[in-house]
Amino acid sequence: MAETSIKDDSKKIGKDDIKKPASFAGNVADVNREFQEKSTIRLAGELNLPYINIGKTPLNPDFLKLLDLETAKSSRVIPFFRTGKKVRLAVQDINKPETKNVIKRLHDQGYEIDLSLASASGIDDALKIYEGTQQYKKIEIIENVEEKAIKTYEKEIAALSDLPKQLATIPSEEGLNLLNIGAMKTRASDIHYEPEENTVVVRFRIDGVLHKVFEIKLDVYKNISSQLKYSSRMQLNVTSIPQDGRYTFMFNDKKIGVRVSSIPTPYGESFVCRFLVSEVAMHDFEGLGFQGLALKKVNDVCDISHGMVLCTGPTGSGKTTTLYTVLGKMNTSENKIITLEDPVEYPIKGVSQSQIDEKRGYTFSSGLRAILRQDPDVVMLGEIRDLETAETAAQAALTGHVVLSTLHTNSAIETIPRLRNMGLPPFMVAPALDTIIAQRLVRKVCPKCHTLRPISESEKKEFESVIGGLKNINLGVPFNLPEKIPEVHGCEACSQTGYTGRLVLAEVITINSEMKTLILNDSSLVDLIAVARKSGMTTMREDGFIKVSQGLTTLEEVYRATNVATTASPT
Repeated sequence: MAETSIKDDSKKIGKDDIKKPASFAGNVADVNREFQEKSTIRLAGELNLPYINIGKTPLNPDFLKLLDLETAKSSRVIPFFRTGKKVRLAVQDINKPETKNVIKRLHDQGYEIDLSLASASGIDDALKIYEGTQQYKKIEIIENVEEKAIKTYEKEIAALSDLPKQLATIPSEEGLNLLNIGAMKTRASDIHYEPEENTVVVRFRIDGVLHKVFEIKLDVYKNISSQLKYSSRMQLNVTSIPQDGRYTFMFNDKKIGVRVSSIPTPYGESFVCRFLVSEVAMHDFEGLGFQGLALKKVNDVCDISHGMVLCTGPTGSGKTTTLYTVLGKMNTSENKIITLEDPVEYPIKGVSQSQIDEKRGYTFSSGLRAILRQDPDVVMLGEIRDLETAETAAQAALTGHVVLSTLHTNSAIETIPRLRNMGLPPFMVAPALDTIIAQRLVRKVCPKCHTLRPISESEKKEFESVIGGLKNINLGVPFNLPEKIPEVHGCEACSQTGYTGRLVLAEVITINSEMKTLILNDSSLVDLIAVARKSGMTTMREDGFIKVSQGLTTLEEVYRATNVATTASPT
């Protein structure tokens, strides 16, 4: 049955309106659901009240908090919308004494009340959702979880198979807390909940790679997922469309943000929880993995007064962290810094951060034009997606602003033809561009359990081919062609993965005068690469092989990160 929407001319209820008589045909116990809804629609028309099918209306836990469960049950009143001192209530019978009392109490508290009429069965359905919210608690502090339970997560990932038994016997909020602790203890950036026909698979993403940690029963998952939705302020009774939410908790005196995403699947809602720790954005470049000439170039970026700095790479390659590190270096009392992001992931003190909303027309392009009117010194854009944004960003760079942004290209040098293909003319690209950073992330070997193994003949030839020619170039990086290279094993310290943390493989190009001339002349990619190489650029693969020779990562990781044509060919 079609649902009647609530109009702006909903009946306003004051003290004098409470005595208005009303009856409700839906109170008869033996009528069926369809008859109740039809009767309610008819009665709502007679009373000049809007009708609402409250059983099918998304209910926000924050709105439900206006009344406790017992009051909602006794009065048959459901608060389904609230903004400031305006509230909308679904009622079954406005002549019911308990209903009158609720309306009077809210009115005395200064609320402007809009009533909508709902059927008895609709109110019953809503009360079931209401009851569900009572068993969930907002996740704020996890120190209350017993230390004995926390110890579960200090074991290797394989031992987490015992956790489903615990989840089946503890309250849902404690279960979610334990899962949060597990993610923190194992350095996970995400938790994936993936329903299947008879079970739910739980996977942690650790250092960029997903690991299956255990399975939980569907009935246990129902409670965990409901707690997730409640904590992240999702609509509890909406399961057929994607939803997004967010909540926070404290861990080791740090505030952790959790971005929650849900999608419907044939076996239930699938959730992904991304952990957002603001401190991760405050690294120094050396800690991220930049070294030698590349380190010098990115440090020099922090001292420029104008120009465009672009960081390129696929999703999950650490671009945001690198740009946030640049922002951290530029974040002084002399600089006005504004960011435009989708979404804002890490709050930075002293930086004005704005989140785009494409549904309302607040795009990167329109947002950039708006924030340029705010007199910024430094602007960060989440991404350059189209010509309009590229033109505005380049113009800003040419008029005295530092513009930081990201672009999707396979290598640093390919950024230049990418901008040209978007339609940006050479006379804008050349003077606007200052620095291009292309990067990938590889996992660092665990310092406690990795060993060194002899290099094979084929590997020796590959090292000679990739970095042998760099020995006579002053890259500012100590390295030798190795006789032995790292091999990983796994221990408790690294959650049996063999790796702890990640580092950048980078290629960094500073757009010098020679490069600007080539861009203005629309020169070939080969010519651009030659000039970049002459100025000391190493490719991401070369950087990876150097880091293997330094014992920082493995060949397998470098192959994984650079398995396609991701770097410029040496000349």
